[in-house]
Amino acid sequence: MTEEAEARNERKKRKEAKMQARRAQLALSRQDHGRPLAWRGWFDGSAHPNPGKLGIGALLLGPQGERIEVSQAAGYGNSSEAEYAALTALLQAAVKVRPPPVQLLLYGDSQVVINDVLGTTPVGAKGLETQRATVVALLEQFTEVSLHWLPRHRNGEADKLSQMAVANLTPES
Repeated sequence: MTEEAEARNERKKRKEAKMQARRAQLALSRQDHGRPLAWRGWFDGSAHPNPGKLGIGALLLGPQGERIEVSQAAGYGNSSEAEYAALTALLQAAVKVRPPPVQLLLYGDSQVVINDVLGTTPVGAKGLETQRATVVALLEQFTEVSLHWLPRHRNGEADKLSQMAVANLTPES
């Protein structure tokens, strides 16, 4: 086999391994390990343009049909700041729930924010240290909480709420 053919074969193997890992991650993110009393929450942030005006959206659903929606303007910044603001708003809404959630399952489509909060990357996301500290402090208020990534197309309601917040922003003079 020539060097060129070996290199192609090696690239093909790496690509396939990457795809298998991605499929495994997606399968894991689709699993819902919630117990009957679990609360579930979705969050999304939008920046128009990026960076630009921020809108955040969050949806929190309780085991008895409770529904808490968040859709609000969040100032000016980039998309990661918007995602963090949405996660923060979702956690703040969950903290107010009485009685407190026994289990909280959270979902978002920002790998940057989720990896940053979970610490799955060797270095935290630059410039987001304050937001990460706020989220971690809020997470510590819950007995059992999990944070999962999901593809954007599976985060439709939170995305819609964040887009509505951006659309309702008034132009700055």
